Amino acid sequence: MFIPRRNLKKGNKGFTLVELLVTITIFVMLTAVVLWNQAKFNSTILLTNLAYDTALTIRQAQTYGINIKSFTANGDTDFVPYGVHFETTAGNDKSFILFADRDNVFDEATQTYRKLGDGKFDGRADTCLSDYDDDPEGLVDGCVNRYNIKRGNKIYALCAEDVLDGETECSSLATKLNKLDIVFKRPNPDAIITSGNNTITSTVTIILSGVEGDTFRKIKVGQNGLISIAK
Repeated sequence: MFIPRRNLKKGNKGFTLVELLVTITIFVMLTAVVLWNQAKFNSTILLTNLAYDTALTIRQAQTYGINIKSFTANGDTDFVPYGVHFETTAGNDKSFILFADRDNVFDEATQTYRKLGDGKFDGRADTCLSDYDDDPEGLVDGCVNRYNIKRGNKIYALCAEDVLDGETECSSLATKLNKLDIVFKRPNPDAIITSGNNTITSTVTIILSGVEGDTFRKIKVGQNGLISIAK
């Protein structure tokens, strides 16, 4: 029996191999761009959240220090200043510490210790101990909390200056710090800012960097206790 050949119109033909490969390539490229931008967006959001958490921790230290929050160690309750400690050294740039500045200051006149705090963190930045049995004289600061920085973010730089928006480095080595302590002591709301044994009398900037190393957020703290966040 004769079966007539079906007339295939040109418009009914499927994709050629070349057309299919081009389509798949375009789809893969668009997907890669979308996923890369999504990852970049997520990284930026996480870094912004870290900046706000850091600023809120400094504000918490200010609230504790001004509102006379007590700190108890070895059964001894004191009303002491509170502060936040930062470092950029390897291993310590992934965390910061909220501490009670409880270490005693020796008064030469009376030959006794006064529980005033010295305006800086005296302890190990890689630990947050709560056992003070080996510290009967109360010479060690109390670690309230150690905040770990995750997702590849870190403390990129500490500057003894007000770093301008858009800048990502301290202006010079003279203003670049390895350690930074911001302490608040009642009844004054102003910040006591130190780096080691040096007192800083200007606005300081804490620069945080994202996982890619090309996104930054800044927390600025002035001597008047004003805390702000900038890019």
